[in-house]
Amino acid sequence: MKRVLTCVVPFAMVTLLASMLSPPVAAANAPADRVVAMYFHRVPGCATCQKMGGYSAEAVQDGFAKEIKQGKVQFYVIDFENPKNAALTNGYKVTGPTLIVARIVGNKVKQYKNLTEIWSKVGDKAAFLKYVRANVAAYQGPESKTARR
Repeated sequence: MKRVLTCVVPFAMVTLLASMLSPPVAAANAPADRVVAMYFHRVPGCATCQKMGGYSAEAVQDGFAKEIKQGKVQFYVIDFENPKNAALTNGYKVTGPTLIVARIVGNKVKQYKNLTEIWSKVGDKAAFLKYVRANVAAYQGPESKTARR
C-alpha cells in the first residue's frame, strides 16, 4: 500500500499542478491553428513515467507560457487506460506512456509526432526539456521557430 501511495501521490500532484497552471482554452475560444502536447499515462504510473510527465509539463508550460495564455499552445495529461479517452488513444496509436505533439490547422490535426526519445532522455533533464521544447517549437507557425529557455 505504501508503495502504491508513493507512486500515485506524486503523479496526482503533477497532474493537478499541470491542470492548474495551464487551464485549457475552451475549444470554441481556441485559435484554429495551434500546437497541442499530450502526455498519455496510466494510473498509477511508475517513477519514470511520473518523471516524464513532470518534465513534459515543465518543458511546455515554462517554455511556452506566453503561447499557452494565447491558446496557441496547449498541454494535456491524459489517462490512456480510461475508456473516455479511447478515441484519442486509438487515434494516436497510444499503447503506453507517450508524449504526442500535434499541429492543429483549421481545427484539424495536420500532423503529429510521438516523441519517443523522452524514454532515453529522462535521465538528463536538460536534454529532455530541450528535446520537447524543440519539437513543440517546430510545430508552431513561422512566427515562432525556436523554443524558449
